[in-house]
Amino acid sequence: MKVFKRTIKPETYISFLHVYQTTWGITGDICLIRESVANTSTSKFVGRKVQLALPKGMERDRMVGVPVIKIAGNVGDGHPKDHPSEWEAYEGVDREIAIAVLKIWGFKLMDETA
Repeated sequence: MKVFKRTIKPETYISFLHVYQTTWGITGDICLIRESVANTSTSKFVGRKVQLALPKGMERDRMVGVPVIKIAGNVGDGHPKDHPSEWEAYEGVDREIAIAVLKIWGFKLMDETA
C-alpha cells in the first residue's frame, strides 16, 4: 500500500487578540479564524491577516458560534499588550506556528530566546 502525501494549501487567516476578564484579572488569547469563515459570520473579526498552511482539525474552540484556533494565551498580570514576552502556546499548537503568529503582534513566547 502506498501512502500519498498531500501538501497543505496555505489559507488566509485573521489573527486577533481576544481580551477578557477573569476572576484574577484581565487576560487574553491570540486566536486565528479562517478569513472565509469570518466573512460569512455575522460577527466582525478585526485583526491581522496571515497566510498559513495549517492541518485540518486545529479549530477545536468556538467563539460567538464560529470555529477558531487558540494559538497562545497571556500569562502576565494586566492587559496582554503590556506583557509582550509572557505568552504560552496552547497544547497541540506547533511551536513554529505560535512564534510566527505572535511575531506579527510583536509578542514572544515565554521560553523563546532572542
